[in-house]
Amino acid sequence: MRAKEWSESGLVDFVNEVADLHDKGFLPFAIHLPGGNEQQLIDIFGEIGESDYVLSTHRNWYHALLHGVPKDSLLERIKSARSMFVFDRKRNFLVSAIIGGTPGIAVGIGVALKRKGSNQRVWCFVGDGIEDTGHFAEAVRYVDGFELPVTFVIEDDGMAVEASKESRWGTGKDLIWPVCVRRYKYKKSRPHIRTGNFADIETMKKTKKEPEHYFPLSNPIEYSTKDEKETKLSFKDAITNSMTKIGEAGGIFIGYSIVPGDAMGTLVNVPLNQKIETPVAENLMVGLGIGMSLEGLIPVVYFERHDFLLVAADAIVNHLAKMKRISHGEFKPKVILKTVVDDGGLFYSGPTHSQDFTAAFRNMVDFPILVPKNASEAISMYEFALSCEGPVMIVERKSLF
Repeated sequence: MRAKEWSESGLVDFVNEVADLHDKGFLPFAIHLPGGNEQQLIDIFGEIGESDYVLSTHRNWYHALLHGVPKDSLLERIKSARSMFVFDRKRNFLVSAIIGGTPGIAVGIGVALKRKGSNQRVWCFVGDGIEDTGHFAEAVRYVDGFELPVTFVIEDDGMAVEASKESRWGTGKDLIWPVCVRRYKYKKSRPHIRTGNFADIETMKKTKKEPEHYFPLSNPIEYSTKDEKETKLSFKDAITNSMTKIGEAGGIFIGYSIVPGDAMGTLVNVPLNQKIETPVAENLMVGLGIGMSLEGLIPVVYFERHDFLLVAADAIVNHLAKMKRISHGEFKPKVILKTVVDDGGLFYSGPTHSQDFTAAFRNMVDFPILVPKNASEAISMYEFALSCEGPVMIVERKSLF
């Protein structure tokens, strides 16, 4: 069923059915029940095309149902600990349970759709708690400035978890956003999390399974040295040649110091229309990459220093590294992270700009993080990254240039 086939009472009945399962102890995990905004959403989804993207939050059930996710399928996912992780590739439906996680991804999808000349749109639903974040602000500014086919919908109940807008900011006054942002207000009819009733503890203990049952782990992709070939190129020329080949394969390069600067001269042979100079908004940069990859593009996100990676850690660790697993393989973002460590030399940049977080990120993600020690390894590792089905981070040491 889609929006026109749902009534307010039908949506409420679905939530009541789930609430009953919770109260009997059959849902021993976090759930966030919607309520109070049935008619507003029915009206909005009347505008949303069947092939449009819909990005939602931890409270996504109404959005999923109204965008065509079958009721029985949604119920099974909720019963399998996937309440906050409802993904549907066929219907272009995806979510993030992380506050501020979806706006940057929505921007990336919008960029890809515009580049393709598609008539599809992106609808990104956020609570007013997400409106508090810088991730939201930078995404809105980007969409507005580049006139992307993205609409943000603020579902405003005046609360972030249990904190009012006034208690968070000292005022309950609404911010004024560009026309790509809509707002509707409603009064939530359910608690922030669970139902407010005590579930049967013994039933919960018997029902609960291990995390790997709900979200199976896949074997990590590993790089092999067997295909490495010797080259007489310098390290920088090897990197430049690799970027040229990725460009010839259709790669889109994202970051700052891309135009001009060419990422320390390594993108000199890449056509201008394949280079996107971004604002200094690292989380948005990775969000752009994730979103563009979902439309089949090959994004290469450039970080000229490792300390800047920390600002993008949410997008890298919570989204790029986790989306395949939490979507049960329905969404497989492929992004190449081209990162540089300033490890000394004539242009030493001080204690912050010379940091190396390779080991830290290896402890946080399960995708390959590769550090070439010479030109041959650089060429082979970028060939691997281009052929890989998932994300790869390459760490270039500046001292080798």
